Amino acid sequence: MLTKVLMQGVERPPTPKEGDLYKEVTISGKTFRLLYGYYESFEREGPFNEPIPIYPDFIKEPHYTDEGIPIATAMQNVCEFYNGKSDDDSCCSDCVFFQQGEELFGFCNCPQNKQFNEERAALKKEY
Repeated sequence: MLTKVLMQGVERPPTPKEGDLYKEVTISGKTFRLLYGYYESFEREGPFNEPIPIYPDFIKEPHYTDEGIPIATAMQNVCEFYNGKSDDDSCCSDCVFFQQGEELFGFCNCPQNKQFNEERAALKKEY
């Protein structure tokens, strides 16, 4: 009841719709458009499931800084070189190599994941 009284005359922002722009974020010279949506189709079900900002999947489509450092998100799945507390819910932000950036973006400072890693380049040449 008190909330109703306090909220009288206050305009509520419109509920975002799937596909609406949440924000544009520029990380290391690369701009990413964050749109509202759902990560999984089941998230659309239910009367109270509103879309949320969707971050890029840098595992499926990697992006790197000019220095070859991978751009990551705090909540993405860990890689084979993960170095941190292991549990079923581990994500990049739990890794010692993760450096937090703007929003939920960050950088993977693991030398094994660097794009210009000489060993990795040599392996790619073999195939």
